Amino acid sequence: MITLAIDIGNTRTKAAVFIQNELMVEEYIHHPNDLHLLIQTQQPKHAVMCAVGDGADELAEVILKHQIPLLRVNYKTEFPFVSQYKTPQTLGMDRVSGIAAAQYLFPQTNCLVIDAGTCITYDFLSKNHQYTGGAISPGLQMRLRAMHEFTHKLPYPELIWPEDFEGQITNDALLSGVCFGVADEINGKIERYTQRYGTLQVLLCGGNTSMLAKHIKNNIFAVPSLVLLGLNQILLFHVNKG
Repeated sequence: MITLAIDIGNTRTKAAVFIQNELMVEEYIHHPNDLHLLIQTQQPKHAVMCAVGDGADELAEVILKHQIPLLRVNYKTEFPFVSQYKTPQTLGMDRVSGIAAAQYLFPQTNCLVIDAGTCITYDFLSKNHQYTGGAISPGLQMRLRAMHEFTHKLPYPELIWPEDFEGQITNDALLSGVCFGVADEINGKIERYTQRYGTLQVLLCGGNTSMLAKHIKNNIFAVPSLVLLGLNQILLFHVNKG
């Protein structure tokens, strides 16, 4: 079965085509016509979508024009795990999708999913398939922008990893504070979860995956397409359930 998954994020929209569990095509969607062309060429039979950004209705209209059944994931959607989140209506469905992917990739394993995008999210799934919640903090670009916009004189440097944690000029000092600060935060979070739950698998995804992966001490599994993979798992769960 050919399926289509769409992840509408805060800064960009990605789509992927799967045959069962295998990712065949992945691309960015800049305009509804991009999605129209992808559907024409790949001919998916089912589609799934989650959105934390804008544009969901436009893309949903394209899918429905092609007469493809669409699952729009929201807090009322049934998931293949148990959620203990106390305010499900405020929970980002990208976070839930990452958890669904972790469950598929590492069943019966404690998993910590870290999504390093516009924001950095931390979400935990126990080996007993209990989603317990997590944390949200500002992403790399957001931290740099905040220091620039909330001060009078601090610049807004290009995001590159600094050569040393001690900055000799202001741009490097900003980059050091942000980049090494985030790396220390991630390593600290992993340590906290390990102390509470014991052995766990760490999964890293999001736009800054490649930049951060080499600075995380623990053994991680980097999956840039984790949210799309999880969306596909949620869709297959519903399709197979009938």
